[in-house]
Amino acid sequence: MALPKEVTLTKEGGNFYRAMAFHYLVVTVAVVPVLTLLLLAIINPFWFRDSAFNWAERRVNQLSRWRNLVKYRIYLGTDPEMWHALKDRS
Repeated sequence: MALPKEVTLTKEGGNFYRAMAFHYLVVTVAVVPVLTLLLLAIINPFWFRDSAFNWAERRVNQLSRWRNLVKYRIYLGTDPEMWHALKDRS
C-alpha cells in the first residue's frame, strides 16, 4: 500500500496545528546544517564535487520524506499506512 504523494492538511481535520508546529520545528532546526552542507558542496574544488552534490541532495530529500511522513502521522494520530489500509477497506 503506497501513501499518496500529495497530502493536503486542513484545519478542520486531524491535529493540524501540532503537525504544522512539528514541520516548522524540523525546518528551523535543519536549515543551518543543510545550508552548511550545500555551501561545502558548492565550494568543493575537488574531483568528487558532483558526487558531493548528489549525496547532499539525497540526504535533503531523505530528510524531507521523513519530515512529511512524521507530520502526516501526527496529523492523523496514527500510522498513515494503517489508516489508508483501513479506509480503503470500508
